[in-house]
Amino acid sequence: MILHIFNPENDLALADGGANYSPTPAACRIAYDLACLPLWFADAGDAVSLPDELHREYAKEMSRLFVLAKPYEKSFRNNITTCRPWGWSPQMFRKLQTAGFGELLPAKQDIDAIRELSNRRTAIRILESLAERGFDTPAMPLYMTTADDVAEFINSRPRCVVKAPWSGSGKGVMWGIGHVETPLENFYKGVIRRQGGVVCENFLDSRVEFAMEFHSSKNGIAFSGYSLFNTHKGSYAGNMLASDSVIEQRLAEYIPLEELRRLRSELEKVLQDISVHECYNGYLGVDMMIYDDNGTMHLNPCMELNLRMNMGMVSRLFYDNHVSAASVGEYKVDFFKRDGEALALHEKNMQEHPLSVKDGKVVSGYLNLSPIAMESRYSAYAIVKKQH
Repeated sequence: MILHIFNPENDLALADGGANYSPTPAACRIAYDLACLPLWFADAGDAVSLPDELHREYAKEMSRLFVLAKPYEKSFRNNITTCRPWGWSPQMFRKLQTAGFGELLPAKQDIDAIRELSNRRTAIRILESLAERGFDTPAMPLYMTTADDVAEFINSRPRCVVKAPWSGSGKGVMWGIGHVETPLENFYKGVIRRQGGVVCENFLDSRVEFAMEFHSSKNGIAFSGYSLFNTHKGSYAGNMLASDSVIEQRLAEYIPLEELRRLRSELEKVLQDISVHECYNGYLGVDMMIYDDNGTMHLNPCMELNLRMNMGMVSRLFYDNHVSAASVGEYKVDFFKRDGEALALHEKNMQEHPLSVKDGKVVSGYLNLSPIAMESRYSAYAIVKKQH
């Protein structure tokens, strides 16, 4: 039995690097509100750590309609064979060790290796390997360790992107517009001081953002599916719910299908070459972008490596396991600023998109993938419709 834990603060914990990292209130809020997400991607025989009765009641309600994992009970302790958090960091290692799961954890050197591979510099290694294998890549990003070099890079390009090596999803990224502005200067100087350097790359005019998802184990790396997603102001907003073949056809409108399939095959080898499978057991994603360069579409085959579970893989597994193959839809994660907003949208969606489930699969309608309360700030949900 695998014990699943939702710890979305993982990227921030990796940025901190310490075993005693304390999540921000915002990170704690999303961890609480969306704690039930592993119910939708864990195997039926697994257990999910849930914070309180609100989440347990939700799990009980959903299990009447779907075959899901069980909320973790102390009586399950002797049956747990593996701990599977959303992501691994020194903080999560210490937390589970303190909770008495020490003998089930990865080796400490594996946690250190995961952190190093989660550095955005790894995307440069992957791009270099793909270029050597004959793939067209954009101008190679650069890892810089001095403020003067970063300033020169920014000043020499009309638009560019500066990224922290470790940061939360959609965070730790700033844009340059041909000259160094004070907020950007403060950003990269602070990141260099805390993390040792920054990744600098040319701005690309994005048209489509997607990911290839993989599974890593001691046996190697295997392709697990596509994730076609959208972002809002750089942060994740949602995913298309559809089969891999439907997503492939959508991507093939921009990039030849043979190139996509060769890329996913070669990425399995590249990820194995950099020893991901030797330290990490679980799902991971390689974010990609189709961009417009003077009217011609090109593929950036690696924007970054997410060496952890991710929302794209959640949507992939949710669709494959719990949605009718004859349906498509959208998986969304929303943020709300005030009490009652999440609940109001939940009630509106239930009324406008009545849920239809047949044989444990969503055929159409709205389904909240997390419990919704008056004080909820985050919600994850799906809206599904039959294909015509």
